[in-house]
Amino acid sequence: MRRLIKQKKGQFIIIAVLIIAIMMVSVGAILYSAVTYYRHEPWEEYLTLIGNVEQSSRGLVALSLSNHTHTLNTSILKANLEQWQINLAKIYPGHGIALTYSLASGTEYSYSLGLTYDWNKTASFSAANVTFNLNITSVGLTGYKFIATAFLNLTILNVDSTNNKTDVIVTGEDGMPIAHLKEDNFQVDGLNIVDVTSRYDPDYILVYTIDCETSPPPDATVRVWDQRGIKVVAKNT
Repeated sequence: MRRLIKQKKGQFIIIAVLIIAIMMVSVGAILYSAVTYYRHEPWEEYLTLIGNVEQSSRGLVALSLSNHTHTLNTSILKANLEQWQINLAKIYPGHGIALTYSLASGTEYSYSLGLTYDWNKTASFSAANVTFNLNITSVGLTGYKFIATAFLNLTILNVDSTNNKTDVIVTGEDGMPIAHLKEDNFQVDGLNIVDVTSRYDPDYILVYTIDCETSPPPDATVRVWDQRGIKVVAKNT
């Protein structure tokens, strides 16, 4: 009887060892497959692809706003985005890229087809706003959403007719000042600009002073173009 019990115990131990061995082999195979998959999957390439599409889309929105502010073509953004959708399939064949968009309408800036501007005021601006959704079937990416905006504001702070100077501030999308603007970036209607300088200001961070040959009128009209070519027209009212 004791011998039988010992045999049964021995069989149980052998069976348990076999089960553990099978589990270890199975887990090892699964881990090996996972490691092999993630090692060979080109994640960096995918991230670069997504980044390139997003960056190019943002650049196209800014370029379209620039074109709009010079031509006042209200459909330019929509036309550019439609062409961009077509070009994406040609640039990245086989990736299954689908980029859809929604143009801002209404809201506080009164967008129309994603574009708007409000000029000839002391504080004037130009703006564009588009919401994108990106799907890439080759990566299994669905519903990647990002918003692309372009914005430029010009505010006239002071017109000093005695010293022939006009102080203005220029800000972008995040409300931060646009730096490195020169004489070629500004125009004061009817006057020749002699010099443009900038200085730090505790309230506005960066203030530009436009020095003209003659005295600017109290209702001076100032124009600005940033490095992207986006234009704004402000008038001291």
